[in-house]
Amino acid sequence: MELKSLKSYALLENVLFLKKNRLFSNIKTIELRAVAAIAEELSFHYGEEIVKEHDPGDSAFIIKEGRVAIIKKTSDDRDINLAELSSGDFFGEMSLFDNEPRSASAVAQSPCILLRIMQDELIDVIREHPSISIELIRTFVKRLRAANALIEGSGISPSERL
Repeated sequence: MELKSLKSYALLENVLFLKKNRLFSNIKTIELRAVAAIAEELSFHYGEEIVKEHDPGDSAFIIKEGRVAIIKKTSDDRDINLAELSSGDFFGEMSLFDNEPRSASAVAQSPCILLRIMQDELIDVIREHPSISIELIRTFVKRLRAANALIEGSGISPSERL
């Protein structure tokens, strides 16, 4: 198969994968094609650090295959496992819209294949397809509401939540 055909096949495969992902499921296929075109496929080995807490955040990741642990260091240098993510899950999405350092580390818990979406490239795509931003905001709000519900159930006071 020639290189152009392979690239077209990979692009189509990523469009279909993104369409099934809850981060992008409500985005039109034509717009997803633009997102898939900027998504870079990366592989990581078991135990490999994908992103490190406090490093500059400039991208988000969607897990195509494998498992990823999201880990936060405590003030006394202990690791807290915040989440165990798998195929279809995403992380680092805050880095798509701010320039803050990473709030946690991500470590491969198995061999992984991830799609990385760079902030600058996504912003260019959103400028061409502004409706993408509305769908992303809706997804982020759902996550924020779920986090708030979790915090409310934990007995943490409103002033401690900030």
